[in-house]
Amino acid sequence: MANTVTFFAGKKGVSPLIATVLLIAFAVALGAVIMNWGRGFVQERTADVDKTTKIETGCALDVNLKVSQISGTPQLCYGGGGAAGYIEFTLDNQGKKDIKELGLVIGGQNGVYQNSSLNGTSMIAGGAVYRNITYDYTSYGNIKYIRFIPKIDISGVTTPCSGSALQKDTSEIRNCSAT
Repeated sequence: MANTVTFFAGKKGVSPLIATVLLIAFAVALGAVIMNWGRGFVQERTADVDKTTKIETGCALDVNLKVSQISGTPQLCYGGGGAAGYIEFTLDNQGKKDIKELGLVIGGQNGVYQNSSLNGTSMIAGGAVYRNITYDYTSYGNIKYIRFIPKIDISGVTTPCSGSALQKDTSEIRNCSAT
């Protein structure tokens, strides 16, 4: 013990005033780091929420797809057979926003046909589009349902509006050759 006492003899420690100032400076610096991180975190979360809100409200309020009708007959039908099958449809865009692209999902008995973007299917608000697409009954089987997924431009990004998709089941799809 004698060595320890002589080792610290004549040495001075940090004064209580300097120690207090150093602790306060450290606490302020640590607080500034945490506040800066927190600000960035909150800004990122706010941007994510804003983007999600724009997508959900844009799709829910501005998109409304309907199957056109002529003299009460829905303009959605299927025809052909085997690999030479087809689906014909005319859709109306009754929403307030232009539809930039249209996705298509057809549920068959043997599988699901998907086309994420039918070329040339942009639809102005209040407009309509007619299409005749091929459908392979051999690969996918008889049709169980058809789903049209509109895609709109939200803040410069083409965004699918799955919640505003138009789906028709077999009972709502007529045979094109039937009168």
